[in-house]
Amino acid sequence: MCKFIVCVLMAVAGPCLQAQQPPLSSEVRGDDLKKKRAEYNEVVEALEGYRQAQWKRYREASLVAKKAVLSEVRERLTSDLCEKIFPAWYGTEWAFSGMSKVPGEGQVACGYFVSTCLLHSGFKVQRIKMAQQASQKIIITMTGGKKDVSAGKSMPRILERLKKSGDGIYIVGLDQHVGFVSVKGDVIRFVHSNYYQPDNKVVCEEAIGKNPLSDSNYRVFGKLLDDGMLVAWMRGDSFHIK
Repeated sequence: MCKFIVCVLMAVAGPCLQAQQPPLSSEVRGDDLKKKRAEYNEVVEALEGYRQAQWKRYREASLVAKKAVLSEVRERLTSDLCEKIFPAWYGTEWAFSGMSKVPGEGQVACGYFVSTCLLHSGFKVQRIKMAQQASQKIIITMTGGKKDVSAGKSMPRILERLKKSGDGIYIVGLDQHVGFVSVKGDVIRFVHSNYYQPDNKVVCEEAIGKNPLSDSNYRVFGKLLDDGMLVAWMRGDSFHIK
């Protein structure tokens, strides 16, 4: 649940990261969508196994090798979120109190969509408690308080700022909303459980358009997937609400 506070949680793009882009929801339908949903649990389980294996690998690696592990982990998380986890949720209905944790079943509010995707990608978060927080608290929880306030700036200026921050996945919280943003070069997409009619469901759309991202005024930026956060992810640390 968002409480009139905006946040963007940025993904840090490492020097070797080749960031993926989530497909537009208009491009994922029918049998393709069914396939992604059918494979969802396998994706989550495989990512958990990968997390554990990479922690063992990271602990035993030299300093130089550790950097390579972090780069690979960042790319794997980005790829799985963009290509497998987000798309499986496309078309899931939005509701203010929706708490679904299964793509395509029931209804999911914007905060639950974000917290569930984080949990299913291997971050040890309190799914329900996090979903009910103001966006500012999500930033503090995930980044230790690192943030960049940006109020009243136009969308073109915001998008330029995101591009300069580098390719990767972001979480964006808006006046009364929260979702994900993916940046790759000049292409910026917005993935969220949309409360705007008539597409009140999980969608991926272009950043600029008739949507909460374009209509919001106040934004707070905080980085996600920096090296410290990746180490915490591999180690299995809990991200407790502050």
